[in-house]
Amino acid sequence: MTTTTSGQQVKFIQYHQPALESGEYHIKVEQTISDTKGRIPEGIKYEKELIFSVIGERFEPLTPQDIYAVFPPPESLGDHSNVLPHITVNRSTLPWERYPGQSDENLTWLVLLLFWDSDFEDDDDKPKLKTITLGELVAGESGVKFPSYTLDGVGQTADENTTVFDIKKKYVADILPTKADIAYVSHVRKAEDLDVSEDATEEEAEEAKEFATVVCSRLPQPNGTSYVHLISVEGRYGDDGFDFQGAGDEDLIRFVSLANWSFSCVDPKQTFTEILKNLNRTPSTPRLPVNENSTAEKSLAMGYVPLSHSLREGSQTVSWYHGPLATGFHSDTYEFPAKAADELLRYDPELGLFDTSYAAAWQLGRMLTLQNSTVATSLYNWKRAFAQRLKQLENILIHLPLTPKQSAAPIDLPLYVFKWFRDLELLKGIPFNYLVPDEKLLPSESIRFFCVDSLWVDCLQDGAFSIGRVTGADVTEDTVIRSSNSGLTRSDDQKLTGIIMRSQVVAGWPGLLVDGYDTAVADGDSIDETEGNLLPLLRMEKLAKDVLICIFQGEVKTVDIHQKPEAMHFGVDPFDVDDTEVTKDLRNANGELIVDSKIPVPWNNSAKRVINLVTFAENIKNWFNSDGGGSLDNFTSAQFGLQMMEGVQKVRFVKEE
Repeated sequence: MTTTTSGQQVKFIQYHQPALESGEYHIKVEQTISDTKGRIPEGIKYEKELIFSVIGERFEPLTPQDIYAVFPPPESLGDHSNVLPHITVNRSTLPWERYPGQSDENLTWLVLLLFWDSDFEDDDDKPKLKTITLGELVAGESGVKFPSYTLDGVGQTADENTTVFDIKKKYVADILPTKADIAYVSHVRKAEDLDVSEDATEEEAEEAKEFATVVCSRLPQPNGTSYVHLISVEGRYGDDGFDFQGAGDEDLIRFVSLANWSFSCVDPKQTFTEILKNLNRTPSTPRLPVNENSTAEKSLAMGYVPLSHSLREGSQTVSWYHGPLATGFHSDTYEFPAKAADELLRYDPELGLFDTSYAAAWQLGRMLTLQNSTVATSLYNWKRAFAQRLKQLENILIHLPLTPKQSAAPIDLPLYVFKWFRDLELLKGIPFNYLVPDEKLLPSESIRFFCVDSLWVDCLQDGAFSIGRVTGADVTEDTVIRSSNSGLTRSDDQKLTGIIMRSQVVAGWPGLLVDGYDTAVADGDSIDETEGNLLPLLRMEKLAKDVLICIFQGEVKTVDIHQKPEAMHFGVDPFDVDDTEVTKDLRNANGELIVDSKIPVPWNNSAKRVINLVTFAENIKNWFNSDGGGSLDNFTSAQFGLQMMEGVQKVRFVKEE
């Protein structure tokens, strides 16, 4: 049985049996010849026998080429406490190429075992991988329970190696899936839209789109480390469950490990979602706390902070400063170029304070460009060459009858100089203390919306362009040159806004995705195209290990922060460590969550978080047949795989108006 999601993009298939099972095959052809006239003696027979073998994985560890993906990622630290670990292999028939019992029942011979760090009374009891030969494996070991296997005649020799671990029965008896549960731990996913090689045959193309997945029936240890093993259970299940061969609790059971990895879960109170939900969002913009002095509050509301200011004659004072991350859009303009930074100083007579914001931006642009000798030299040389070219054009106009047939080609701005000015527009390379001049503007675990102050950027770029500007004539030339080259100035019609976030999420979850919209939508799971537009993300960069800045083209009002889509996995609904009930929201055939479909998760062992897959599947089927208004006769691993999908977590922030 198959289940299809979202416009035939992905199919969930119950199983994929191989065309031929592993083993040795004999094909014998006989031909008896005779004729009706008796000219050919009776009993003349011709025969031909062909012997071949089908060899599949059995004891050898899977190679990286065999494995498509595992989740959670190996050695990762993350919000995995609600995840059912899984492994996806490239060959879609692999889980069904051998039997867990004595006959073919469409059940997988591969099972995932998950161990918690806290499962074991002693570190010596933890499973330790060791390499032995196949000869040693089939010969057995005293005191260790393992079935009697016969090596395949072709493709397996006694001197080949395999990886095993031995573990006491008491540690696995309650976490092994029952035989009935095994029917739900494996399925096939077919990616209908997956691109395949143009050279592939039709059959090869179809095979390349199919992947087999084995899902674990146990949840990881919250706030701890978990270890996962893909084990072979070939021939180890009878009608009444796993055959422990009469082992006692302290006896060792041997397992062949075909793949293994480990990962850790963070404290449930320190998960991706919980940390983001608890971010400090007041105030919503980068400003200091409200001040009772109404005069000072006018400046504070605009993002100003009072800073020490060293005057030229050596005295000290306090002046206002605000960075480019403003609390709103500024309408101030200035006729550039400026002759010096002091020209951009402002004075607030009401408070008796200077405003150094734009003077500091101009001086910073100049100093940053001088610091980059390559850009500074190239910019200076280009300005001189461009000025000379302007003089030539002026002479041509003055002596118009003598105009040459071919004018000199225009002098293009060097690409890296152009990029330097574009980077300045996006505030790249700006020291952090110029962006956030006071820590109170961006406290630990906080997020702030901002508008890029266009005049601050203009001052920054004019300061950068001032290299070589000394005389009045230089100022005049710079005016003409900048007005003739759009690459040296900010786009007048471009509004830049964004967010800046300081949180351990930035450090702990690399590869974050941030989406910005121009409409304030607080409650919806998504923003319809008729409600808001997705804004172009011009810059997304970590300014420190825990500080992230995002700049959008346009006025951002809603921001979604989430993980990469490939972090989608199998699991149950997120839960707190103290929750007594774990639940699961159900999905329709398109993979969309159904409103009010939450059902409890049943356990084989609640203390060890081992799920009863059979009861779970039955409860899901019953819900669809009653509350869901359906009529399901069978519920297979295909439907179960669809229901156990968990999307990545997303947290939405909406700017206060």
